[in-house]
Amino acid sequence: MKKIKSFFYRLLFDNENIEFYKYFKESFKEIITSSNMKIDVLSILFFLGKWLPFAIAVGITTGIVASVMDLIVVNINGFLSRDVIYFFIYPVLVAWVVGYTIKRYPEVEGPGIGFSILHLKTRKYIRFSVIIHKFIVSVFTLSGGFIAGREGPSFFLGVAFGEWIGKIYGFSRKYKNLLGLIGGGAFTGALLKAPLGSSIFAMELENMYDFDYRPFIPMIVASIVSYLTFSFFRGNHPFIDLSGKPVWDLNTIPYIILMGLTISAVIYMYTIIFHFSQKVSRIFPMHKKPIVGTLLAVPVILFLYYFTKDMDVLSAPANMAILSKMANFSFSIQDDLVIILSTFFITSFTLAFGIPGGLVLPVLIMGSAIGNIFGHFFPGELVTFTLAGMGSALAAAAKTPLAAIVMITEMSHDDVVIPMTAAVITSYLTSFGYSTYLGQKNIFKGNLKNFSSYNREKI
Repeated sequence: MKKIKSFFYRLLFDNENIEFYKYFKESFKEIITSSNMKIDVLSILFFLGKWLPFAIAVGITTGIVASVMDLIVVNINGFLSRDVIYFFIYPVLVAWVVGYTIKRYPEVEGPGIGFSILHLKTRKYIRFSVIIHKFIVSVFTLSGGFIAGREGPSFFLGVAFGEWIGKIYGFSRKYKNLLGLIGGGAFTGALLKAPLGSSIFAMELENMYDFDYRPFIPMIVASIVSYLTFSFFRGNHPFIDLSGKPVWDLNTIPYIILMGLTISAVIYMYTIIFHFSQKVSRIFPMHKKPIVGTLLAVPVILFLYYFTKDMDVLSAPANMAILSKMANFSFSIQDDLVIILSTFFITSFTLAFGIPGGLVLPVLIMGSAIGNIFGHFFPGELVTFTLAGMGSALAAAAKTPLAAIVMITEMSHDDVVIPMTAAVITSYLTSFGYSTYLGQKNIFKGNLKNFSSYNREKI
């Protein structure tokens, strides 16, 4: 028996004196005492004792405030929807209020995300008076008449809440940037009903072509809590309500890619016009900019309504129903083109002139309209083209490709990940070097030649 055992040991291990028990014991001891396997108890306790309560507090706070904000917006919009004439008078009144407000609090003007990105790099906290006035003018703006996104005000307010709650919890200023991002992602996750997408959106926003993973865990906790709180008060229905399932096949992908190229070109032109309008607006006194811009926008708003005969376009910030319509029904190509061009000029005359509101909704509307045009040639795949168009436009405008895919999936409660990814990658790759949001830092300075050297330095 010993000879047989010795034979097999030499055959398998080239050693007939191997001691299995000693080897197993030493191997196990080596593994559990290695630095890679030591449980970092202090980090776990720090997260459970400080970051987790902070994330929950931020989530509950932003969820409640977002619910109040949505409730007021929807009710004001319901009043305005009684007569279309209100949608043309109301924006002028709001512009006057905004002008008066930004004269005293210039921080509240414009989309909000550009300011927030720059603010996160400072050591200052957003003042309480600014938070209150930003909330008020944002509610007025989102209630109707303007084509303004929710994410601008929500990100701004979320950053403010995150910073102040973090301060209350005893976090030092060195964490202020992370605290603000967590709050911005949580508030946006509630108001757009896309907690995961909004968390990724917040992390991708700060630096173009870079991704800071550090705040992800507390941010996703805060976003989910915020979303659940918001859903408890305001319901859980999707923003993009689809009447049918998206359909696509491999033969569609080349046309999806072509759509991504088209969207990239359109967003490029839109970015130029928007930033040019911001520059032009500076020739007017700060408090008069919103009024001048809105007066320029009202004729375009009138034209948009009387051409499309659709009040959902004017109520877009309140319910986003126009996105659902374009995903479910084939508009005429003329209507789609009018919606795209009107969105170009309405937002360039309002948001660029200081009216508070986000740019996500405008680019989603343009992306879905372009998708609706492509859907004329693939009527059975209209849903796929419009959803992929939305994601593609968001990726090109905000430089947030992963967030675009996840956010549209969450907002529609449906899956077109593969065709949307094709469109998103196309528009993202062909839009390197420019951004709709001022304040984003391009770590490659407009090109990718330094990509490998940047990574080596980072490592």
